[in-house]
Amino acid sequence: SFADALLGNFRSYSEGGDDPLGFFRFTQYGGYVSDTWRAKQNLSLEMGLRYEYQQPIYTQGNNITNFVPELYDPAAAAVLNRNGSIASLGTNRYTGLIRAGNGIPEDQQDRVTLDPVAAALIPTGAPRGLYKTSHLFMPRFSGAYTLRRDWVIRGGIGLFYDKPEGNVIFSQTNLPPFVPSVSVENGNLANPLGGAASGASVLGGIPALDPNMDVPRQLQYSLGVQRELPWGHFGEITYVGNKGRNLLWQPDINIPTFEEETANQLLPAAQRANTNFLRPYKGYSSITQRRSDAFSDFNSVQFYLNKRRGSIKYSVSYTLGKSTGLGSGNGDNILDDEGWRPTDNVDLSYFVGPSSFDRRHALVIIPTYTPRYLRERRDILGQLLGGWEISGKIRWQSGSYLTPTGNTLIGVRRADYVGGEISIDNPTQQRWFNTEAFAPAPVERRGNAKVGMIQGPHWRQADLSLRKQFRFSSTKHIELRADVFNVFNTLNLNNPNTQTDSNAYGTITSARIPRQSQFQVVFRF
Repeated sequence: SFADALLGNFRSYSEGGDDPLGFFRFTQYGGYVSDTWRAKQNLSLEMGLRYEYQQPIYTQGNNITNFVPELYDPAAAAVLNRNGSIASLGTNRYTGLIRAGNGIPEDQQDRVTLDPVAAALIPTGAPRGLYKTSHLFMPRFSGAYTLRRDWVIRGGIGLFYDKPEGNVIFSQTNLPPFVPSVSVENGNLANPLGGAASGASVLGGIPALDPNMDVPRQLQYSLGVQRELPWGHFGEITYVGNKGRNLLWQPDINIPTFEEETANQLLPAAQRANTNFLRPYKGYSSITQRRSDAFSDFNSVQFYLNKRRGSIKYSVSYTLGKSTGLGSGNGDNILDDEGWRPTDNVDLSYFVGPSSFDRRHALVIIPTYTPRYLRERRDILGQLLGGWEISGKIRWQSGSYLTPTGNTLIGVRRADYVGGEISIDNPTQQRWFNTEAFAPAPVERRGNAKVGMIQGPHWRQADLSLRKQFRFSSTKHIELRADVFNVFNTLNLNNPNTQTDSNAYGTITSARIPRQSQFQVVFRF
């Protein structure tokens, strides 16, 4: 290969005819009406309704393409050999693809490069933004009722929509027929295109959008009691919850069925078919489709205590909450290490469990101490020793919820729960949980362990800050500040290894950042 490099010989060479560029646009209108009604002296109500006309992001040149499963014709698709190579391109190797709009507008012709062969096989007619425009109505209602002079009950509920971000559609410019390219093999740099034309291969890494995709929405609600307390304190107890629906995720819809892939791996190595041969949409490898059927549910009780007067001030907040759902982010393409197979007879509830960011307990204490000693003196002693402020932040939260996995013939997937207590007394870095409670799943079925059965380490940290201002005039002063993060250098462990057949199974091999300090001098003028 070194000699070939010196001589300019190459095995394969590919060159794109264009770097597709989308001139992205969208139109959105919004308006709202609201009213505040003092129904009684001790009861006030707020009501509102917001409307939004929300158009999906599109390109001026309509140079985006989508894969729609309903348009896929297996009779026209490419035919593959068992090794994954193309035996025949069929009558339309691009079956299932559709272009946005009604073609490239006349005033955009010079901005878009088109492969005429692919364009003749890929029809137009998809919505310009690849999914529907929405008319969104968002009602809101809240109220406050003074029960007695020091007691107030507050509550509210509202519906909110979120516009899908641009990353949902940006990659659709990189699909045929807008990426013409040439590939040759066994040539020389003196004449790159003089090599033999490369053999056809499957179209890989296709992004797609569900044409029926909805705009994500969230219903938020709360009900709480507030009260003024003695000695300058204020307390609050509130139930806070929300329901996220039509949330986005991005599964691969072109995975072979569980049964097909398992049966294939049980064959002798020489007889196994390539994964692309087993995929439901032949001629393509992975097809990651943005869908809007994920959801989340959050429920919590939140306690808050605040002292706002005096030399010592502080706030204490504690949340007891739970977040569950299907997926934890709009880029999720697998819900656990196994993944979702749309052609399988498996209900999506199999993948429902604690969100990746679920923390059942969270406590935050923020104290501030401003000594009165020497604070009012204007001499040199007061300047040096008075006016210092000490504050801190103490945080504790419970660990995240992890899913046990194991390696099988078709890759790493969810493990089996074989019984017994999962948590153990006095866990250590060498054994964080009961490792005997899980085992790799058998070949013929999925693992029966639930999502999030193992809880990771808690997190504890105390920070300290010291501040002082030296004022020289009404417009000039110097501020000194010293901050120490994780002041006690508490060891906060990362999550344990949860793969049952790993040499590190059940152990923790790393930790979070140790104590850090910083010092600042700021001159303001």
